[in-house]
Amino acid sequence: MNPAAYWTTIGSIYGVLVEMANTPAGQGLRSKAQHGSAALMQHVRKRIADGTWPAGYRLPAERDLVEQFGIARNTLRKVMDDLEGQGLITRHVGRGTFVAETPLPTGNGAESLLQRIHGASPAEVMELRLLIEPQFVELAATRASGRDLQQIVHCLDESEKASTVLDFEHWDGMLHQAILGAAHNNLLTDLYDAINGVRKQPEWESLKQRSLTPERLARYRAQHRAIVDALRQRDAEAASASIREHLLEVRSGMMGEV
Repeated sequence: MNPAAYWTTIGSIYGVLVEMANTPAGQGLRSKAQHGSAALMQHVRKRIADGTWPAGYRLPAERDLVEQFGIARNTLRKVMDDLEGQGLITRHVGRGTFVAETPLPTGNGAESLLQRIHGASPAEVMELRLLIEPQFVELAATRASGRDLQQIVHCLDESEKASTVLDFEHWDGMLHQAILGAAHNNLLTDLYDAINGVRKQPEWESLKQRSLTPERLARYRAQHRAIVDALRQRDAEAASASIREHLLEVRSGMMGEV
């Protein structure tokens, strides 16, 4: 094949590939790859942020992540390049990929927001919750889908069946998380994930163990039902007022107030 014919053939192949990429199928593949890479990025960042993957933790093998997120290996490696550039992971040839020793970068010498939240006192956490939850529960009342409400009711049911403080605390956290998730604000969801991590700290668990009397537990459950009933009725004002009342009760119990 002479050079002119060679380059003509290459040009034709390139044109076909461009046309394929611009078809609905091609665009669907790009969309799927973008969705998978974004999901992987969020997955890794969340596991590092909430402490599930501590410093030095070895990430799953590439083949497992490729299969889990339905992406190509080159897409996976681009995500890992980005994470490494952010200082979240380190890669070692022949050994694997690990969470970096200082996974969350700091700015101007200050601790990261996540570290500050996890280091906050229960009183500070409750103040933050009182500021944000009533506002976003109003959004949840108007934005919750049928699936959101099903998840909220499921968490409510599980919290009412809980037989131990730890089980109740787990489902209590899941219930609040499901309610705020129904507001469909990703930034809020990420922030509340960090706040929810405080529940795993010994100081928080100790306060809950001491404060969660049978009488107070009964009031919490009644307040949860009032919140969920308001959400199901799409009554934003009642939902906001109910969750505020509940959070004030929780703060009072944990802080030893009458």
